[in-house]
Amino acid sequence: MRYIFIVLLLLNIGFFIWVERFSAPPKKDFVAVDSGAESLLLLSEIDSSSQSNTTDRLTNEDRNQVTDSMNLRCFAAGPYDDEATVLATAESIKSQVLKTTIRRLTTTQEAGYWVYIPALPSRQEALKKGRELAAAFVKDYYVVTSGNNENSISLGLYREIFNADNRVNQLKQKGFAVEKETRLEQWPEFWLDFSLGVDSAFDPQILNSPDINVNEIICPSNKTS
Repeated sequence: MRYIFIVLLLLNIGFFIWVERFSAPPKKDFVAVDSGAESLLLLSEIDSSSQSNTTDRLTNEDRNQVTDSMNLRCFAAGPYDDEATVLATAESIKSQVLKTTIRRLTTTQEAGYWVYIPALPSRQEALKKGRELAAAFVKDYYVVTSGNNENSISLGLYREIFNADNRVNQLKQKGFAVEKETRLEQWPEFWLDFSLGVDSAFDPQILNSPDINVNEIICPSNKTS
């Protein structure tokens, strides 16, 4: 009996091992944590016809964009001195054009020339130099007492470079080390860009004036809305 019991025990152990090793593991269903989450779609699972449709749609959009640009004429009018004027002009042509855009630019221009003696080490030395100028019969000068040019001596602002150079030469002949600096002014200017259909009856040149020029420009590549 003991041997029979041992043989049965070994057979049970062997059967258990065989079942555990060769049986397929139970399949578990994936459960999303968020009930509203959509299932993932692998690239390999995308139908080739869907990819083709997407590509065709993008190609058609690009083609339409190029066609739209070819059917437009674009213009720039300006410069306008103030924003209120360019806004009023844009409003006045709004119903006759496809799109308007206002551009703000900063213009820099020479505003004249400053003749001066560079800043001296102290206020006392600047005043002393002023007395020397007076003794040499130099008129139209003053000592700068504040700001970035403190303790320098201004000898005049000139619109024309010829007059500024004459002033420099006269003072150098009297023995003074003077310099000339170009003065710059900056102010904003505004431009009105607008586009028309090629068959539009609107004449952009009606915006022309002695101060405003209207020029045809290359249309931007983006679609007109």
